[in-house]
Amino acid sequence: MKFPFHQPTLQLLDGLSGVELGAASHNPFGVNALNVAPEWNYDIYHENQVKQGEEPIKIDLYGHAAQIPVADRSLDFVLSSHVIEHIPDPISAFVEWQRVIKPGGYVIAIVPQPDALVEDKRPLSPYDRLVRAHRERWTPDTSPPGSIFKDHYWKFTSITFRNFVQRLIDGWDDLPQLPWQLVGVEDPDSKVGNGFWVAYRVVA
Repeated sequence: MKFPFHQPTLQLLDGLSGVELGAASHNPFGVNALNVAPEWNYDIYHENQVKQGEEPIKIDLYGHAAQIPVADRSLDFVLSSHVIEHIPDPISAFVEWQRVIKPGGYVIAIVPQPDALVEDKRPLSPYDRLVRAHRERWTPDTSPPGSIFKDHYWKFTSITFRNFVQRLIDGWDDLPQLPWQLVGVEDPDSKVGNGFWVAYRVVA
């Protein structure tokens, strides 16, 4: 089973090179990207792709969302699909993406709809909890009890996610400021359809 390429992503990233976080062989994007995934998660990562009936994609670089093993400003983009909800401290991950992307490059993400897991009855993730996760530098080992449903930390709508990122763009609360510009939204996404798609351009 393979999902189709995503045309808005292909149009933005045509001719560019970057990384995809946790690429999956059954959900390809068709872009020029190295696959970054954590070494400690290899068995689960491998098995999930086999369950979809596909040969697992090769991991090019061992790393994770907040630690991408490449030089500063060396990439045209960071691409993620159904990854942000698994990151204990998304703000630190965004800062890392800012580090590795060249000015003019892109952050592209597909994030699950809030009802993607029907059994997840949690409310939407509040802004102050995302800030707390950053201030306390949450990791899978240090996040407090009750902060995670299965392996999902966060739950957004397209609007609440964009509002969260916009606060970082605007420089709220002495948090790291992101020089990003929103350049695309698709809700729901036209790839799999159980998420929303956002695209930001790194302007500095």
